[in-house]
Amino acid sequence: MGVTPWPADFTDAELDTAYAFINNHCDIVSHHFDDGIPYEEAYSGNDMPNGLIQDVQVRKSKTAAGKKILLSVAPLDHSRIQKATYYSKDTVTDSMRNYWNNLPVDDPRMVAAYTRFVSYLIDQLQPSFVNYGVESNSLMWDPTQFSLYRNFLRQVYAQLKAKYPSIPFFLSFMVDESAAGLSNANSLLPYSDFIGLSAYPYVTVSSSVNGNTDPSLFPSGYFERFIHLDNSKPFLFAETGYIAEDLFIPSLNLNKQGTEAWQQAYLEMVLQLCQSHQAKMLIWYCSKDYDAGDSTLKALNLYSDVFGIWQDIGLKDAAGAERPSLQTWLKWQAQTLTH
Repeated sequence: MGVTPWPADFTDAELDTAYAFINNHCDIVSHHFDDGIPYEEAYSGNDMPNGLIQDVQVRKSKTAAGKKILLSVAPLDHSRIQKATYYSKDTVTDSMRNYWNNLPVDDPRMVAAYTRFVSYLIDQLQPSFVNYGVESNSLMWDPTQFSLYRNFLRQVYAQLKAKYPSIPFFLSFMVDESAAGLSNANSLLPYSDFIGLSAYPYVTVSSSVNGNTDPSLFPSGYFERFIHLDNSKPFLFAETGYIAEDLFIPSLNLNKQGTEAWQQAYLEMVLQLCQSHQAKMLIWYCSKDYDAGDSTLKALNLYSDVFGIWQDIGLKDAAGAERPSLQTWLKWQAQTLTH
């Protein structure tokens, strides 16, 4: 059981708070990289961008010794149907960015650059598990582009498995009720050692169409249809979370009711699911609400409404007050240490 170190605000104090939760109340940490790829540096073997080097060093220094690590890397941008752009904090020329942005996703240079980037992160962080394709099964994929992406993953998977034979490599699949999302996930199973789930059901589940996100109303088999895609492969939650407050984002057509009781019920539901299906892990995306972090992003003109979707999924609220879900977490986490 673990979380990412996503902080409640972009300050040293809140980063320390995030890592304190990881080091005191988690068996594993998810180091999640979703800021683009430093393609040229990775491909050519040059020094990585300073921002990335500093990011990695902070993660290494603040993660307690002996803590298991899940490395999660996104080869796609936030749309999850386009390849990742150039690393956001890099200072390469526009012509270099354009060169890499214009290559087909399954071009051998793309495969090599991405494989070397993931390898760099593996060598630095020494993870026990690697999600090398965050949220790869979008129902919105154009079939031709998805075929190219699947070919990219096929090559990356083979190369990473050959280089690191003792590490499990997997893809995460967004859970929804669509036939296309399930079919896309199924077609990617040959390139995934586990069935990794990414789930924030309050956003899209059919039972919440009128705003009611009570998890007891979820349709039957909501998670199981993914879990049973291949019963020979273990499943896990690569990331999940649930709102404890109302979610209202008009630009995204989101008007959902959230309560602390429903959040606790959802956490209990997925923990029971993990136990009954012998899941490898459960990653809850962040431990504390990040209202302050979103305010900072707005002040810097870096905010996008999509960030608001996960703002209130913390096991603690924005003021640091414990929610009932935290006690559920601590109870179950204590049990995992005895097994």
